[in-house]
Amino acid sequence: MFGRILAIAGFVILLSCSTTGGKMDRTASRKPITVQPLVKKEKTLPNGLHIIAVKKDKLPIFQMQLTIKAGSLLDPEGKEGLANLVGVMVDEGTKTKTSEEIAAYIEDLGGSFGVSVGRTYSEVSVRCLTSDVDSMLSITAEIVIDPTFPEKEFKRERDREITSIQNNMSNPNYVAFVRLYELLYEGTPLAHPSEGYVSSLKNLKREDLVEFHRKYWRPDISYVVVVSALEPEEAIAKVERYFSRWERGNVELPDIPRFHRRKVVEIKHMPGLNQAYVRLSAFVDIQRNSPDWNALRVANYILGGSGFSSRILKKIRVEKGYAYSAYSYVMPNVVWKDQKLPSVFIAGFESRTESAEDATLLLLNIIREAKEKGFTEEELNAAKSFYSGYIARTSETYSQVAGLISTQYEHKLPDMFWLKEVERIKGLTLEEVNEAARKYLNTEDYVLLILTDTTRFKASRIKQP
Repeated sequence: MFGRILAIAGFVILLSCSTTGGKMDRTASRKPITVQPLVKKEKTLPNGLHIIAVKKDKLPIFQMQLTIKAGSLLDPEGKEGLANLVGVMVDEGTKTKTSEEIAAYIEDLGGSFGVSVGRTYSEVSVRCLTSDVDSMLSITAEIVIDPTFPEKEFKRERDREITSIQNNMSNPNYVAFVRLYELLYEGTPLAHPSEGYVSSLKNLKREDLVEFHRKYWRPDISYVVVVSALEPEEAIAKVERYFSRWERGNVELPDIPRFHRRKVVEIKHMPGLNQAYVRLSAFVDIQRNSPDWNALRVANYILGGSGFSSRILKKIRVEKGYAYSAYSYVMPNVVWKDQKLPSVFIAGFESRTESAEDATLLLLNIIREAKEKGFTEEELNAAKSFYSGYIARTSETYSQVAGLISTQYEHKLPDMFWLKEVERIKGLTLEEVNEAARKYLNTEDYVLLILTDTTRFKASRIKQP
């Protein structure tokens, strides 16, 4: 789960290591982007399952993503990791097939099946050739609707998850990631890691998985995105054929409690470290579909999202030599019911213990200076140049397009939003970007975590509030 979230954050916020220097505005002479609109159809089945189908006929591929609003925020207290273990185990046996038979069936098709579980969702990803769609959807529906969670497999997979967490606890990046979220989302069900804790997994029984699946894996809190060479109407008919028997649950999802906005500084001890792992995070009062999103996106790209051309890396690594890597990104708001939740800004680096305090203070100053003084035309032009070539890297594969369509659906964005946003970025003025930095960069209420061996680290200027 840790790796998946980092990958998602890197994709969405463009935590790129590409350099975009150059003093000319290379975007001025570029023509507007012209791409053939996607052929897209939608349908909601009587059981509440919403289906979105898009035609992409370059290859005979069928890519499907089923998203269920059944993430780890639904874990009962003391049983953190339940939703994730359901996702891990859902293909370990059905009413008619064992886990070995399921694996062999999918392998014979040359297909792929996977489940990822986040804080607000469980996502089933399926891929096969269009000639094998019926066979692949048949087994997928059986896995999703009729899993049995065999006791033997349950014990094995739970023990594997426990071992994985125990191993991860020696990884300072993982420990810092988990603790940062615990501090940021304290008092809410978003605070714990999706995989849970060793202690909470030991509390789980097979019956907990059966009940969670029965209650939350339901079509009326789910949607499907299909990207394939099939005509959209045909793709929808295929999904409907196999998932129409899935019974709705009339699920009442809970609200997420209000987030605590406060300044937190924690210096956390991890013995044996000769580096400090610094993470800074703050809520950003903006939704993904805000008219200001792209201006903030560009502001962050200049600040810490553009690799060696970013201010954070230039000053922390190149000028001061405090760290090898330093970055920032903005994670879009969680979508949950009709709640308007904030996005999240994150910055970080790893530094030698003796220079960690200086580097941390420098990071805070860089962000504060960007907020107060803004950026330059040269920096803006470099960002525009990067985004002009951005589309080919993010909308080429079937899975990438499926992810974009899912983002569009979740955040209520317009069709082909990824094209329209690039055009919007190309037309941004420096004042719009600077205003976004002034408005949204939070330099008051933030969480600052420094993970290090505190026997070697003594902070004299970083004070806890």
